[in-house]
Parts: sequence; C-alpha cells; structure tokens
Amino acid sequence: MARGISQIKREPGPAATTPSQSRYGPPSETTRRENSRRPDPRGIRSGAPSVTTRHAPPSVRASDGPEAIDLDEEPVLLEIKTIAQNPTESFGLSASQSAQGSFMGPNRALKDFGQKLKAINDALGELQARGIQHVASLPELVLVGDQSSGKSSLMSAIAGLTLPRSSGTCTRCPIHIRVSRAAEWSCRVYLKVNYKYVPRDHPITKAHVTERDRFPPWVPLDSNNLEKYEFKTVRDKFDSEEIETVLRCAQVAILNPTQPYQLFVPKLKGEASAETRGRDLQRINELEANAEAQFSPNTVALEVKGPDLADLNFYDLPGVFMSAKREEDTFLERVVRNLACQYMARKNAIILWAVPMNQDADNSYAFSLIRGMAAGNRCVGVMTKADLLPEGSSASWLSMLKGEAHQTGLGYFVTSRQGEDLDQQNTMEEAFFNRTADNMGQWPQVFDQYKERCGVEKLKSFLSQRLGEQFAKVLPEVKLKVNNRIDVIDQQLKTFPEPPRNPEMEIMKSLAEFSRDVKDRVREQSFLNRWDALFMEPFKQSIIGLKPKYNVREFTRPPPPENSRAMPIVLPDDDSSPSPLTRKRPATPGQVNSVMKRQRPGHGAPVTPVKSEVVDRQGVYAATVTPHSRPTALRPTLGGRARSLMDIRNLIRENAPPGQPGLISAAVYQPLFTEAAGKWLAHVDAFVAQTFDFLQSEIMRIMNLSFGHILNTAVYKLSREHMAAFIATHRSELAAQLRLIHSLEAQRLFTKDEDSLARNKASEKKVLVRHRHHYRWAAHSNPGDDNPPALRKMEELTEEELASEAARMAKEAARMLPDPFDAELGVAAYVRGYYLTAASRFVDNVAIHVMSGLFPTVAEVIDVYLHEQLGLTGGQTTLEMLRELMSESPETERRRRDLHVERANLEEAMAIIVGLENTGSNETTQMQPEGTDDYGAPVSGYANANGMGPDRPYTQSAYGNGIA
Repeated sequence: MARGISQIKREPGPAATTPSQSRYGPPSETTRRENSRRPDPRGIRSGAPSVTTRHAPPSVRASDGPEAIDLDEEPVLLEIKTIAQNPTESFGLSASQSAQGSFMGPNRALKDFGQKLKAINDALGELQARGIQHVASLPELVLVGDQSSGKSSLMSAIAGLTLPRSSGTCTRCPIHIRVSRAAEWSCRVYLKVNYKYVPRDHPITKAHVTERDRFPPWVPLDSNNLEKYEFKTVRDKFDSEEIETVLRCAQVAILNPTQPYQLFVPKLKGEASAETRGRDLQRINELEANAEAQFSPNTVALEVKGPDLADLNFYDLPGVFMSAKREEDTFLERVVRNLACQYMARKNAIILWAVPMNQDADNSYAFSLIRGMAAGNRCVGVMTKADLLPEGSSASWLSMLKGEAHQTGLGYFVTSRQGEDLDQQNTMEEAFFNRTADNMGQWPQVFDQYKERCGVEKLKSFLSQRLGEQFAKVLPEVKLKVNNRIDVIDQQLKTFPEPPRNPEMEIMKSLAEFSRDVKDRVREQSFLNRWDALFMEPFKQSIIGLKPKYNVREFTRPPPPENSRAMPIVLPDDDSSPSPLTRKRPATPGQVNSVMKRQRPGHGAPVTPVKSEVVDRQGVYAATVTPHSRPTALRPTLGGRARSLMDIRNLIRENAPPGQPGLISAAVYQPLFTEAAGKWLAHVDAFVAQTFDFLQSEIMRIMNLSFGHILNTAVYKLSREHMAAFIATHRSELAAQLRLIHSLEAQRLFTKDEDSLARNKASEKKVLVRHRHHYRWAAHSNPGDDNPPALRKMEELTEEELASEAARMAKEAARMLPDPFDAELGVAAYVRGYYLTAASRFVDNVAIHVMSGLFPTVAEVIDVYLHEQLGLTGGQTTLEMLRELMSESPETERRRRDLHVERANLEEAMAIIVGLENTGSNETTQMQPEGTDDYGAPVSGYANANGMGPDRPYTQSAYGNGIA
C-alpha cells in the first residue's frame, strides 16, 4: 500500500507527519503522473527513496496561484488517505523498501528480507557468535583499501556506528565487527590478543619482515595461549561520542601491550565527573602519541547487537600503502601488506575493496594485491566519495561498473558519506543520489542506469544476501567439520576424566591392579620369549662373533734353497684382509739391499730398526728381536685387525722360559684371550640398556592402563617418577653384577668343562689348518699366482665333499714341506676353542642374572614398593595426603574446562545447523514463485558475470545450494 495526498488544509498547530514520511508526504498517483510529464530542473531523478531535505518539491514550492503555500507561515496539517499501488512501480526495490521510502536508520533495507534468507543469516550470526571459526571457515567480509580511501566511513555505515576517524588510530590495527539482532541495543568491545609484543634491540627494517616473521615486532602466540579481554560495553546507541571514545581507548591499549589494558578503560558519563574524564582522556592522548608500537596485528573486536540489525561479520583492515612518510617506518609497508593478504586469503571471505572516486583506480595498491592473490572472483568494489568525483572523469568509472575495467566477481556499488553523524550521512547520501541538494554537487545522470547500486543500504542488502548464499553453500562442510571436532574433543576429554568421588578407593584400586599386572607380566612365558628373541639371542651372537681372528695367509711360500745365505725379510703390516693385493710380498735380496741402502746413515733419514726374518738351514722362520726389545705383553693391533701367526710366534719367544726349548708357556694364551674378551663390555652395556628399556616400557604401559582414569593426578605423576627411580636402581645393580662376571672371566683362563674345550679346540684347529693348507698349496702349485680361488665354507659342503677334501689335503700335504707355523696354529686353535667355551659360559651367566635375578626381584618387591614410596603404609595415610595425591595441575583443570566449553558451543552450533536444515525442509513446500520477495514483489538483480547490467529479475532460492 502507498500513501497519497488528497487534500491540503491550512490549520494552526504543528505539522502532523509520520516517521516514515517526508515533511510533505509522498505524491499521489495523479501528481506522480503529472510530474513525469514536466521537465525536472535537476534532470531525471534516481530511484533512491526520498528523505526530508531542506528543499521542498517543486509542486508545492510554487509562489503563484491561489493554492500557493508560504513556508514561512503557520505549518499545515495533511489529510492523508491510503490508495492501492502496484508494487512493481518501486524502481526495482522490494515492497518493504518502497513502503518505508527512506534510508533513515542503519540496516533499514535489511529489515524485511525473505524468511528463508533471514533464517540463514540468523544461523550464520549465531555460529559466528559461538566462535567456531577455528573449526570451520564461515563467510565473512574483509574491508580493504588504500589509505584515505574512505574505509572508516564505509565501515561506520555498515556497522551503524560512529567510529574514530580523526586520529588515525583505526588504521593501526584490525577491527572486527560483529553485528547481530537482539532485543536491546549494546556495543561490547573486546581485545583479542593473538600476538605477543617482542621489542627488538635494533631498528626494524624491510629486511626483517620475512615469511617467518611477518609482523615484527609481533610474534604469533601458541593456539592454546590466545587471549580475549572484555574491555567495555556501551548501551546508549545515540551517544556517538562515548562509542568513539571507547573504541579509541581500546585501540590505544592494543598499541601499548606492556601496560595492563585496564589502565585504558575510559569512564563513561555518570561513572565519573567531567573533570576526571577529561584528565583520563588527556592521558590517553599522550599514550596514543607515544605508543609502544606503531602497528599491531591484534584485534579490537566489536559485538554490536540491537533490534532490526542484520547479521554481518566483517573486518576493517589498516589501509595498505606503498611509501611510508618516514624512513624508519618503511617496514610497515610490508607488515600492513602481509596483514591484508592474510585476511584476504581466507577462502570464504568476501572482499570489499574501497576505491575513492576522487583518485585514479589504476593506482590502487589494494586492488593489485587482490589480483595477485587471484581473489577477484569474490571481491565487490565499493566506489566511495562519489560527491568528490572530478568533472569529466565519469567514463573510467562507468567502464568499471560495466565490467570493462578492473573486473570484480561481485560488481561495484557507489557511496557518498558526508556529514558528521550517521543520520546526517544517510540523509545527505540520499539527497546526493536523488539530486535534491544543490550544495553537495551534482551526481551525473549517466550513472542512473546503476541506481540500484547507489547507497550504503543497497550495499548492505546485497552483502547480507550474498553472505546467506555463501553460507548455504558451505553449510554441509561446516556441519561435517563441527561433527569431526566434537569427536576429537570427546577423545581428548577421555584423557582429562573428572576426579573420582572416593580418592582413597581409587588410589588403592589402581595400585593393586598395577602391582598384580606387573607381577603377572614379568612371569609370563610370552614376555620372557620376547625378551630372549629381541635382546638375549642377539647378545649371544655378538659375543660369539667376537671370537679372535688370525691371518693364516702370511709366509705361505716355500723357503729359499738350503745353500742360500740368511736374508732379512721386512714383515708386512698386520692385516686381517686375505687379499694378496694388500699384502707386501717377501723382499728379494735386491730389494733388501735397496732398503738397507735407503736407510744408510748420512743420507738424510734416521736409522730405524727393521724387524726382519731370517731363514735358517732347516727352513724354519726365526724371529730376530729388534734392538733394546724385551718380552712384553701383547701389543694391540691397529684398527682391531686380525693377529698374524708371526704375532703369536713373537709372543711365544717373549714368554719362553729359559732353557726349555719347544715348551710353550701358559702366559702365551692369557693375553690373546684377554684381548678378545675385553670387547665384551660395550656389548654388555648395550644389552643392559635394551633390557631395562624393554622392562620400563612394559611397566609404564601397565601403569597407564591401571591409572587410566586418574592420569592427570599427582599420584600418577609421582608413581611414574618412583618407578623410573626403581628401574634406574636395578639397572645399576645388574650392570655392576655383569661387570664383575666379566672381570672374573678376563682375569685368568679356567674351566672344568674339559669336553667342551677339547671339542671346540679340535673344531677350530680343523678350520685354521684347512685355510692355512689352502693358501700354502696355492703358493706351492702356482708360485706366480697371487689370487688363488676362494675357499668354500665348511658348512656349505656335504659329508662326501668333506671326506673328498680331507683325502686331497693329505695327498697335497705330503708333497709340501712341514708347515713351519704348526705350533702357532695350535696356540690359535686353543685360544679360539677356550674363547667359545668361556663365551658360552658368560652368556649363560648373563641370562641367568636377568631371568632368575632381575625379573623375579621386580615381581617380588613391586607389591609394596609404590605403597612405601607414596607413604600409604603403616597407618600413615591421612585425608589431606589423599587429597594431595588426587590433586590436578591448574593446566589440567583449565584444559578440561576449555574442552567442555568448546564442546558445549559446538553442540549448540550443531543444533543451529540442524534447526536450519529442518526449517528449510518445512519451508520448501510453501516457497513463493522464484524472482519475488516475501511480499510477492519482484527482486531486482544482475545476472551477468560480474554482477552488473540492466535491471532484470534475479532468481535465487536461498535453499538452492544443497540445504534440505
């Protein structure tokens, strides 16, 4: 329905008007048709609804004729009646918008949106209020632009607040504004601290702004340490001065992070005298002028609630710039850029690009960032300061509105925010686009084809609808992520169970269960078998593998003829490698003479005693001891290489008793065995460490199961500490016992197991002789061949092959001289045979100390050990002691509380989502024709790629994106 003038009467008294009408009321249908035929001195009027202005309509300002009205005379009363009007004649606006006919008051254009879109936006607002953005990305608005692009005025208009604009504080930290509906109006201000201020000991430059350090001197906090402080709440929406003061103080607090934020909370009217408030504001001014930080990535958050407010969630970011005013501030260029890119990178963010019409859009740094991030498809451009449009520059802006230049996926809107407060800005904006105010400049008629994109209210209506559509699209994903997060929280809460009601019973029950399970476990055959397979058997193999090795390949060539003179032979280096390529061949007489000549005194090299061999007439190699040498203990080999037969011969001669030729002293065997057994200690230490790691892991596993419901209490932590000490003590004891056994084994050769010794000695002698014979025969039969074929291992031969080999060896031995190192081979066989005997005995002793010592001891003492350590024996238990044992750390209590709070929020969020789905299901059967609003009026829209174009129906079902 529309209102029209039927009669004007001149009566005394005040003018009778309604809030939604202009001073003179809207024209009647007849008057509108007459006016449409008259030339309008201001040109074609835009479709923006009218508001009260200082100029009366031409039809009532005429000064001639009997019905002329003098504005200086008494006010008039309007007699009004309602007449029917076609809703399609509302210049494309919805019926509710054309009926109210005004921009007065924030968010009026969003008041009567369709029920389905309203339900979606309500649900989105509720989810945003519950802070689930860390779980799922919700649609939100991000306002970006260059400095002085009109962002602050635009943000104030969208939020319906007067925000600080003069001091520049708004441009120094992000502002997060959440607008939602509530019965009473309020503006609650928070400080969200996600970054810690870390002052640098050097000036910050551009080079310090890196990918890892994006906002110096601020560093991100751990996700568990984020903080949010409630700063102040304002409840008088009409006191714009108080709102501006609170916001300004909040931002100054953000920029001075080392001082308590409470120092910056201002006193409102009625809370302190004007004098006190004045002093406080003066202090804030000084702190602002000398702020600790010039910029902060921490956020001032506003939660604005009130009747008839749309659900919007958006961020206003500091304006980006390419050149700082001061040299020392150049690093801020990158810091502010990084902040803008971080917010624009959110995949569900709708970007609002503020571009002033009094500047060249080609120079916009903000738009270059949007393009660089490939985010233009979710960007809507907002042309600000339309009243400052230079004459003759309309063409470039029209090309943008047409989608020919600076394309944005969501098109463009145009705004003009003049005036001091919101009401004045709204009034003047309407007057400007309707060309009803001469003192504000003329809005060119060439823009009339885009009248539906002029004004903040049109922008808010579009953003609200766009947010609803985006939310409908992502709702299934949000639901899935919320469900998954609830499952994760449930799993985490299992590790933070509630404290039991009967602490003494729970402690005793857990201790008894733990002791019983440990005793059973260390006695189980499966436990012993696993320990044996993992550690005992590898230890045995490593000890056996350390059996002494001897190089039997040396001196395998036959001795020189009997009539040859004795000649020295330079001994090769000890080398366990059987390869002849690494062995020095015996020197020829010429080579010996050459060597001797090179070492002759007076030729620049000192004389070095040469250890040599001489061959006597019986063909036996005899050792010639170097000058000043005497019998000593066995010298270690370099790099742990195998001993040679000559080493054994030297050792025999050094320990030979005088006057007892051919007798080998028992002292020869001891150092050879001790040298090999000395390598056991490293393997013993590794075995002990592995055994106790295995035992400790089993014990702690059982403890976690037994104390599973009180894992966060002091008794669990103390029990773990006591058991760790228990393990360490027994580990030291076992290591000392095994080292004692090792020292006894290495002290002297002793065994009563003669059978094992004889068997091992014979076996080792057979192996040594076999290898020795192989190389001697190769040297005898092929004197020039230094690469005899490899000898197959005995274990690879069958019984028949072994017998055949033995027969062959006997025949070959008969054709060679007796081996001059036969005695040395006997010593080597004895040492290796005794080693195997002693090593088997040592391995058995080690196993017995663990299986029959350590494990049974653990099972025996575990019953009372923890009770004694915790002080729970002998009647010493008190209620205070039990409370102390069951106490939890503050961190545990906080973590459990936070998880419960988060779960409750997510449960509420899930209920909202399910309710929205159910609402959608119920309403789909009552859906009005597409392309109309809830009043049946057609909805205007833009169907081309970038959202621009002539008016035509825009059909979009709010539930057309997968919501049942």
